[in-house]
Amino acid sequence: MAKKPINEIEVIREISTIIRDQNLSEIEIERDGVKIRVQNQSLQTNQVSQIISPPSPNQVITPEPTPTNQDEQEREVLPKQVSSKYIKSPMVGTCYLSPEPGSKPFIEIGKKINKGDPIIIIEAMKTFNTIPSSETGIIKNIFVTDGQPIEFGEDIIEIE
Repeated sequence: MAKKPINEIEVIREISTIIRDQNLSEIEIERDGVKIRVQNQSLQTNQVSQIISPPSPNQVITPEPTPTNQDEQEREVLPKQVSSKYIKSPMVGTCYLSPEPGSKPFIEIGKKINKGDPIIIIEAMKTFNTIPSSETGIIKNIFVTDGQPIEFGEDIIEIE
């Protein structure tokens, strides 16, 4: 009798349901030589944001004023307005920054990128997936390197 092939999407959905129902942060399963790891990014993000939450715009923080540098202290305490957007990985795999070894990378810091432009390639289960930008803007930061493993929901780039 032949083995039934594993449908990875169905397995990931089942694992995601288990993670949600059991309130787990991540789970890894290996079946028939296929290893699948699923993380609950929203749970991890909520935990981090509770620990490191910036002051809200309505919250007033008053430093001990000194007559000479009171204005400087107030400017340092006010939260900065951030207009950055982050493009996240839609899957788990190995990240590649260019279409083939030795060629020019898809993205560079300071360059303009349009919605739909390719930003990286993710190899998952011997399939190469070109990942398009979901935003338009200037690339402020690149969080991945060529050939590194990448997780679902991991930041790829920051755009202004």
